Amino acid sequence: MQNPFQTVEKAKSIAEHISIIREYQQRGLLDRTKALKIYKKFNFEHEDYCTLMNATATATNSSIQIDSAGDQILVANLKRQALWAVGEEFLIEMGVII
Repeated sequence: MQNPFQTVEKAKSIAEHISIIREYQQRGLLDRTKALKIYKKFNFEHEDYCTLMNATATATNSSIQIDSAGDQILVANLKRQALWAVGEEFLIEMGVII
C-alpha cells in the first residue's frame, strides 16, 4: 500500500500541472515563475522520468535549457510530466510494480 502522504503529494502535483496547462490553453496566460518551479520540482522528485527525458534528448539531439524555452515548449513539458504522473499512478492502482 502506498504512503497516503505520497498519494496526496502526487495528486497535488498533478493538479498544479493541470491548472497551469488549462490557464495557458484557455487564456493564453502563463505564470512562468510558477511553471518553472513546478517543472523543476517534478524533475527533482522523479529521477526515473528525468533519466528518460535526458536519454531522449541526447538520442534526438534536442536538448534545450528550459529557462529559455518559449511558453509553448514549457507547457508541452508540463503536459509530459502530468501524463507521466497520471500514468504512474494508474499503474500503481492496477497493482503494477514500478
